[in-house]
Amino acid sequence: MSLTIQWQQDCQFNVETSGGFWLNIDADNQSAPCPTEVLLSALGTCSATDVVMGLQEQGVVLKSFRNQVTYTLTESSPRLYETVNLHFVVDGDNVSESQISEIASDAINKYCHVCLMLQPKIAISYTVEIVETEKC
Repeated sequence: MSLTIQWQQDCQFNVETSGGFWLNIDADNQSAPCPTEVLLSALGTCSATDVVMGLQEQGVVLKSFRNQVTYTLTESSPRLYETVNLHFVVDGDNVSESQISEIASDAINKYCHVCLMLQPKIAISYTVEIVETEKC
């Protein structure tokens, strides 16, 4: 597998994945996500995928799902991610917070490749919330 990263101008790059998909990245964060936002996006989507799949495997019918990623940075330069919290917001039939919590724990500690690669350098935690569709 490989990626091709082509410089465009200034701090802007186009990324082509081995699957033929394109992604724009701007280190100045003016015209596209910066590289560290893409890293957090990978963390958020990877963990969310595992939580959604886990809920569906347990027969939960999802109406909506959101993963709100928050983070802290180290004080000194280089400013690195120190902590990340994944807040899973779920609206589904016959689902409990304990069920979501167990699945989220497994996603972060067993299944999500991005989480596993970033831990223990980044302390990754999670919270869960059940809402009705209008709030999600």
